[in-house]
Amino acid sequence: MTLLNLQPLLLKSGHVIDPATGLDSVTDILVKKGRISLIAPDITPEEGEEVIDAGGKYVVPGLIDCHVHLRDFGECQRETIASGTRAAVMGGFTTVICEPNTKPPLDSPERLEALREKVEREALCRVYAKAAMTRGREGEALTDFKALKGHPLVVALSEDGNPIVEEQLMREACRQAANHQLPLSLHCEDSGFSLSKICRDRPSGLSSDRSKDLSLRLGFGPREPFHNEPGFIARDLRLAQETEASVHISHVSLAESIQIIEEAKKDGKGPALHPCGAGRITCEVTPHHLFLDEASRGPHGLPFTVNPPLRKKEDCTVLQKAIKGGTIDAIASDHAPHREEDKRAGAPGLIGLETTLGVVLTRLVHPGIISLKEAVRLMSNNPARIFGLGGGSLAVGSPADITVIDMEREWIVEGKRFQSLARNCPFEGWRLKGQAVLTMVGGRVVMREGVIKGFKRLRV
Repeated sequence: MTLLNLQPLLLKSGHVIDPATGLDSVTDILVKKGRISLIAPDITPEEGEEVIDAGGKYVVPGLIDCHVHLRDFGECQRETIASGTRAAVMGGFTTVICEPNTKPPLDSPERLEALREKVEREALCRVYAKAAMTRGREGEALTDFKALKGHPLVVALSEDGNPIVEEQLMREACRQAANHQLPLSLHCEDSGFSLSKICRDRPSGLSSDRSKDLSLRLGFGPREPFHNEPGFIARDLRLAQETEASVHISHVSLAESIQIIEEAKKDGKGPALHPCGAGRITCEVTPHHLFLDEASRGPHGLPFTVNPPLRKKEDCTVLQKAIKGGTIDAIASDHAPHREEDKRAGAPGLIGLETTLGVVLTRLVHPGIISLKEAVRLMSNNPARIFGLGGGSLAVGSPADITVIDMEREWIVEGKRFQSLARNCPFEGWRLKGQAVLTMVGGRVVMREGVIKGFKRLRV
């Protein structure tokens, strides 16, 4: 994206933290023509430059959420490109990557082009997309990987809430993804679609012959509903290693899954420097799986409905240790907006664009579990590298995508104040410490002190 006719900006006296360049000091940042022009202490402002005092604040590469649902198309009542990206910049995100489960799904260049037109008209931040792995997200026939790779919005392929059930189809998806150097962003949780195939004969159980046949088709022996995540992860990592495909595991939720990923990374298939490194394995976790468990309840005393479901406290503990230990590569919100009536009807999903940073700072950084530098790596540098994006760094010459954070600001989560159209937030009422106070996209300030600043059309 390019933004033209921009006023030069000078960010003064902020504590700049950039894991990509190793910068960790109080300094100034000069922005010209939408890019970072100079980083140095005590830069003297020139005529025509807007000066922004960042003293006492932290200046970091623009945050990137690599797992969001922006709805729109046939679900504008839940979220739109406009409302979703307003929520993003309010939360400090300069880039979001949306999932393909729109209605209709993002399974062709034509549908992605329709999305791009909406993005150029309405988006307040950069928007990329994961295209569907199968036509119609029906898990039967693969999409045209080569054609999808050619679209400028596409950074990966995903089935969103569904795993690919049939092992042979998944093997072919891995093979084609490796050939076209497209990462696969895998959803290994059970879903209504997968369970209809895995458990269609339950509760009476499968006969031994049918059970064997199902295990052969899946590539692993199935378990009870919503406990097949480790099986899908182990199978998909095996297939990825066989084909040298790069895979990113979405919203890991179980301790056993972490163990499987750790073992796979020990085999030399961990993160690679190149965004499409052959055989790269990465994974993400959400704030709600880190800090909420199966006993957690919302303001009305009702359990949270989300997929993967909230797990045991022991699983949360393992996920937090995996964050500290470096097994987990990214934190993503899985922002999934629903109306109140949708949630009453059992729709799974929670929103998080406006709370993810605050929750991470409050529950991970301030207690000393990880440093702010590590949090920025998980929420900016790593997502940029995993999906081959241009952001995630404050290096001179880079696009001026910048987030300014007040680490000491305390605030209470109030869904009624959100920019998102949805209110299905699991952290309602939480007191948080730390918040984005300025979001800059391509050299233009789009949010400052909780106020959205509109700007001209974006070009992708």
